[in-house]
Amino acid sequence: MKYLAILSVLASASTALPSVTPIPVRWPGTCTNWPQWLNTGPGGPDTTGSIMFVPANVDDDTINGLPLQQQQTPWQGSTRELLGVTFVASRHFAKAYFRCRDGIPSIGPSLSQNITISRDMRNAHLLVNAPASQTYEPEIYYLEGEDGKRLDGVYLGALNQTKWGFSYIEGKCGANGKAGWPWLEAKLLGLPVDETVPPTAGYDSEWEGFLKIIPY
Repeated sequence: MKYLAILSVLASASTALPSVTPIPVRWPGTCTNWPQWLNTGPGGPDTTGSIMFVPANVDDDTINGLPLQQQQTPWQGSTRELLGVTFVASRHFAKAYFRCRDGIPSIGPSLSQNITISRDMRNAHLLVNAPASQTYEPEIYYLEGEDGKRLDGVYLGALNQTKWGFSYIEGKCGANGKAGWPWLEAKLLGLPVDETVPPTAGYDSEWEGFLKIIPY
């Protein structure tokens, strides 16, 4: 019943996704323009404090602001580690946060679990510790509307693509026999076909929006 209630809420409030132009930040490939950048001085590490990725301007208002967290999903006979949107938004529940180091986001304080974007244009998920040959490094952009005004903050993307698709994923039963929480798949839309990572079968997204980077 809780899953039906979530779906009912998601279906209740929709808005149009704004038309925007991605504007590259001034210092790409570094953490300088990321929220929470730490000015450590000459020779110091290029890093940030804690940040979070959240959907923004989604064509369903109820998804905006929900945090992305590490998820697991079956994938080609194995398990794929990726980031997806959790419905558990309250800070009373412990969550992993992210940081940027040398222009690459990672999970938590250790900076050992890098986040990159799959080159599979049909399933361009945010992957955890995936091989570099199969992924793009995430980039951040400003988003400028048709009126010339920029949306607040910076947004995640790659190859000048910043629109993300979101789809509902049902919670799976774990080893303890209890159903896990449902979540939302997030994948970057509009990437070109990459011959080294051919497109795999994937569902069309149910909602579209952006991924904003915020302090956490």
